[in-house]
Amino acid sequence: MSESIISRDEVAEKLRVSPRILIRYEARGLVHLVREGTREGYAPAEIRRIWTIVSCQRDLGINLAGVEAILKLRDHLGEVHRQLDGLAQELRRLTETEAEHDA
Repeated sequence: MSESIISRDEVAEKLRVSPRILIRYEARGLVHLVREGTREGYAPAEIRRIWTIVSCQRDLGINLAGVEAILKLRDHLGEVHRQLDGLAQELRRLTETEAEHDA
């Protein structure tokens, strides 16, 4: 794996949460632990996701079910944006091909 991972304990310490909280997030499928050789921890994208969860709960007072809904919507919007980008690229390609054909 090209990205380095940070252990659960290190992430918990840096974000000032219990490792048990992170295990709870994992159990709910909100974040995923990865293994790199003998090391186990979180990739940078997962750490950002954990930070989002902790921030929503701590700063905004959103319960875990609400955070889960927010993350699902955010993930869905990300997928929609990727699809729209792909469609825009295809449209550009078709437009350029048509323009070359007409010339």
